[in-house]
Amino acid sequence: MDKRIIKKETKKIISFLTIGSVLSVVAYLFIFIYVKTTIGLLLGIFILMWCPAVSAFITQLIYERNLRGFGWGLGNLSWYLLSYFLPAVSGVFAYGFIWVTGLGRINLNYQFNFFHLAIVGTIIHIVFAAGEEIGWRGFFVPNLFKVMGFTRTCLLSGIIWSVWHFPLVMLGKYLSNIPPAISLVQLTIVLLAMSFIINWIRLKSGSVWPAVLLHASHNFYMQNLFDPMTKLTSPLAQYFSGENGFALITVYGLAGFIFWKKRTNLSR
Repeated sequence: MDKRIIKKETKKIISFLTIGSVLSVVAYLFIFIYVKTTIGLLLGIFILMWCPAVSAFITQLIYERNLRGFGWGLGNLSWYLLSYFLPAVSGVFAYGFIWVTGLGRINLNYQFNFFHLAIVGTIIHIVFAAGEEIGWRGFFVPNLFKVMGFTRTCLLSGIIWSVWHFPLVMLGKYLSNIPPAISLVQLTIVLLAMSFIINWIRLKSGSVWPAVLLHASHNFYMQNLFDPMTKLTSPLAQYFSGENGFALITVYGLAGFIFWKKRTNLSR
């Protein structure tokens, strides 16, 4: 690639991260200082999750004077089927391990409302996840991929994606069921694994929307289905369950490896 193009892409990436950091700090201050209610927390999380998108919009307008290149096209239906059901299948394997080993059991009191959870829940998660994915996968990953290639793009974007979540974990707003230090390590590993999956789908499909759906589907299935329908029976189980549990880390790790092996199918 031409050195001038690399230099420009690098400037765009740095600008995106700088603007995004400033916006995210403001969002975090709002969450930790002013938020006192559950509704307020949801609003704060919504604002935070849209910081990457706003940062990407500002950066793209500065350098390109347009909002093209985010992968706005819808793409093929098969990508949406893969993106929606991959987290569901992963959850079955991860939580199936927990149920089979006796670390937890199915909560017989759990009631599943298909319309409320599977339809309304997914739509709500899409609205929230779109902010992150338009920024991370719509803008950041494609530009990083031009400069670094697939493997380093996944590693760097995965680490940055993880660190962006750290304040929520350290101050007990997210994944607070285990000691923060361990939670941070597990979160980093699972998001690194997830990066190889979601980045490949974004780059191969050419569309940001399958990435949005995958992110939303992951949040929906783990937070609103598998977690509440599982009753843990051992103190050790809390390290295996949840979005950053060892069970899901293993499943996503294997899936991520499969997508990494398919990296030669991608073109810059």
